Amino acid sequence: MQNNLLTICGLSTVRALAAAAPERIERLFFDETNAPRFAEVCRYLSQKRKIYRLVTPAELKKITDTSHHQGVAAVIHAPEPLRLEGLELSHSTLCLHDVKNPHNVGAILRTTAFFGVRDVIFSRKSYDAAMTASAWRVAEGGVSLTHCYVYEDAHDLFSRAKMLGWWCAAAVRPEKGRLPSLESICVRAGRAHVVACLGNEEEGLPGAFVAGCGYKFTILGSGSVESLNVSVTAALCLEKMSRNYSGLRPE
Repeated sequence: MQNNLLTICGLSTVRALAAAAPERIERLFFDETNAPRFAEVCRYLSQKRKIYRLVTPAELKKITDTSHHQGVAAVIHAPEPLRLEGLELSHSTLCLHDVKNPHNVGAILRTTAFFGVRDVIFSRKSYDAAMTASAWRVAEGGVSLTHCYVYEDAHDLFSRAKMLGWWCAAAVRPEKGRLPSLESICVRAGRAHVVACLGNEEEGLPGAFVAGCGYKFTILGSGSVESLNVSVTAALCLEKMSRNYSGLRPE
């Protein structure tokens, strides 16, 4: 990504952006099959004197550097990160702390979009992973529906949470002694918003970050494998939060 320009591809991904924020599109490329699907956005781009073009599948592969383009690609202005100081949650949400795998981040944002969660909190490294072609493609339009709030230092997150009464809950591996489930934390929180904090699969959340959260929880399994993929953990967290707070539902 140079000068905030990013090349994205995939039918659902580009259609979602065209519907939500067509002004972000700088150039649009599509094959013959997809031409009718993008007629409206082409008219918009024409009015704005921006480029759109019918191309061959071979040209699309060259433009996107992948064979998984699904017949459409766009060069876009990637959304800038939003400042955490401007976030006032209207629903429980996730915080991704140094989750750096773009495929995992993309899968998580597809799931947050499914549950109608618009505001998601990111560390800088997780935000950078979200602003990649891979993450956008895997998210199937989810990135276009997400407001990305970014912190540079975890202390900023905890200060904001304390000021607004959010319950930060850290996902950790099972420990000696019983840890509460996320669902039970949501019940105790009542109408307060819960921020379920997830770390990367290799290291999890740092000890200092866990200590900064007011709560910690685990997802119990059989013990046959050490942990879940972080995108699966995110999906389980969102489903559990949706049970206990009616504001977290697909629109």
